Amino acid sequence: MSIISSSLPHPVTMAVLTLVVAIAPSASATGDAAAGDGYAGSSGEARSAPAAPRVRLDVGPTTPGIDVSHWQGEIDWRKVARAGKRFVFLKATDGHDFLDPTFFRNRTGARTNGLRVGAYHFARPDPSKGDAVEEARWFVSRADPRPGNLLPVLDLETSKGLDSKGVTLWARRWVAEVRRLTGVTPLVYTSPYGWLSRTGDSRALARDGAPLWIAHWGVSSPLLPAGGWDGAGWRVWQHTSHGRVAGISGRVDLDVVPGHSLGPITIRRLTLNVEGGAGSVISSPAGLGCSATCSKSVDPGRVVTLTARPDDGAYFTGWSGACSGAGASCTITMRGNRTVGATFVTDVTPPNAAVSVRTGFRGPVVVTFDEPVRRVNAANVFLRAGGRRTPVARVCRSAAGTPVGCDGPLRSIVLRPSSPLVPGRDYRVLVDPPGAVPVVDRVGNPAPPLVHPFEAPRSVEQAHAPVGLAPLTAWNLLRSSRASGGSFAAAERAGSKATIRFDGTGIDWVTVTGPNRGRARIWIDGERVRIVDLFSTRRTFGVAERIDGLADRAHTLRIEVMGSRSIRSHGRWVTVDLFVVTGP
Repeated sequence: MSIISSSLPHPVTMAVLTLVVAIAPSASATGDAAAGDGYAGSSGEARSAPAAPRVRLDVGPTTPGIDVSHWQGEIDWRKVARAGKRFVFLKATDGHDFLDPTFFRNRTGARTNGLRVGAYHFARPDPSKGDAVEEARWFVSRADPRPGNLLPVLDLETSKGLDSKGVTLWARRWVAEVRRLTGVTPLVYTSPYGWLSRTGDSRALARDGAPLWIAHWGVSSPLLPAGGWDGAGWRVWQHTSHGRVAGISGRVDLDVVPGHSLGPITIRRLTLNVEGGAGSVISSPAGLGCSATCSKSVDPGRVVTLTARPDDGAYFTGWSGACSGAGASCTITMRGNRTVGATFVTDVTPPNAAVSVRTGFRGPVVVTFDEPVRRVNAANVFLRAGGRRTPVARVCRSAAGTPVGCDGPLRSIVLRPSSPLVPGRDYRVLVDPPGAVPVVDRVGNPAPPLVHPFEAPRSVEQAHAPVGLAPLTAWNLLRSSRASGGSFAAAERAGSKATIRFDGTGIDWVTVTGPNRGRARIWIDGERVRIVDLFSTRRTFGVAERIDGLADRAHTLRIEVMGSRSIRSHGRWVTVDLFVVTGP
C-alpha cells in the first residue's frame, strides 16, 4: 500500500473537517480479550470512523516504524533494521500483572540493531479504587522508561464497567502517575471511533499535555479526535495492521512519525552538576532541581527554567554547560539531552571599602569594594565637610567599570561634587555610619564602617574652578615658564575681580610684580584689608601677598583691580598666579 511509504504527507495546521459514515467495529472490538492478549489495535476500532465531524490533517514526509507484541513471535531485528524501520513500540505490560514474555528480548534485539525503542501498556480500566495507579506502577516497574527511549504509551482500548467520565478520569490518573514516576508525559494510543465511544470525545488528556498516537487504518491521512487533539495534532500514526516487514512472520502494525526526526517523541535527559555545597537549583516545572549532581527525564521540547538558590551565607557565581552567565535564572528547551552546571561559594567575609581621591577640586572621590556589593544609597556612602553633607552626583559601576544600578551588584561608587571643593577644607568620606542600613555583599555580610578623611588642595592655580575671574573678558591668560603651573592671569580694567573661597586662617596671593603693574584692593569677607601696589623696576614672579590671623573657618578673598598706577609705572596691570591657603 502506498500509504506506508516514508513519503507520506507532513502534518500542517490547516485542518479539514470531514464527515465519515460510521462503520461498526468487528466482534473483536470489545477489547475484553483475556488478560495479556491485548495489543495496540486489538480492538479493531482503528478501521472504523465516527459519524460526527472530526479533524483530518494532511500528512507529509515521515519516519517509518512498527509496533509489536508477543503475537509477532520471534523477530529478526537485523532484518527489520535493514528494511528501513527506525523505531518500534513494544508491548511491555497488560493490566495489573501481565508482562509480555517477548518484551525484554525484543528490547535488546531492537536496540542492538539501532532502532529507537519505546514501551506501551495495554490498559484494563475498571471501577475498583486505585486501579489506574496500580496499573501505572506495574507498567513503570517493568518498562523502566529512560532518556533515549521513546515516550511511554497508554493503549486505551477497553472500558469495563466505566462510563465516559470514568474512563477519562482513569486515563488521566494513569498518565499522571506515570509522569510522577518517570518525569515524562505518556503518549495516548487511541482511534477516532474508540475515543468518541469511550470518553465522549473528551479533550482532557490533550489539555493535560499527553501527546496523541492515532490509530486509523486504510486512509491517506488520519482523522483526529477531541478537536484535532485540542489543536496539538498527532505525534505517531498507526496507519495499518496488515503490514509486511522483513524479519517478522505474518502481519505487523506499521507506524509513522511526522518529519525526519524522532526527537519529538524521545525522552530527554537533564543533568545538573551543582558545585560548592552551598546552594541548590530549583526548577519550573518542579522536580528537576537538586543540590548536588542529578539526572532527570524530561519531555522532549519541554521549556525548563532553572533558578539558582544560594544557602544562607553563600552566593551564586554562575552557570556552565547549556546555561551561561551569572543571572539567577536560566531557561532551556529540551530539544536534546542537556547538562547544566551551577556553582555556589560560601562567603563569611565582609566586603571592605577603599577610598581614592583624585587631585583637584572636582574630584571625583571613588569608593571601591573588594567584592560585589548591594544596597548602596545616599545614607550609607556619602561625602561630608564639617557637620554637613556635601552635595554630589553619584554613579555606581560594575567591576568592568560600566554604570549599574546602586541596588547592585556593583564594585565601586563615584562621588563627584556638585560644586568645586573648597581649598584647605577638611572632608570625610563615610561608609556605613551609625544608624544607616549597611552596604552588604551578595550574601548579606555588612561592610564595616569606614571614615576616610582628606583635605582639599591648598594651592589653587588661577585658572582652576575655585577661582572666579570677572568679567572673564577682562582677564588675559598669559604663558610663562616662570609662573606656577606655566601660566598667570592679568587684567587692567578697573573693577575686574579675582575671587576665591577657602578654609583656613590665612592665604597667600602669589602675583607677579613689574614696571607695568598697577594697584589692587584686597578684601576679606567683604571688608577691605589693604591696597597693594604691584610696581617694581624688574618683573618678578612668585611674590606673595599674605593675609593671615583669620579665624579658622571659611572665608572669601577678593582681589579688585583699581585701574590706577604709581607715577613710575607705565601700566595698570594686576596679575594672579596662584593662591595658597595657610594655617592649620
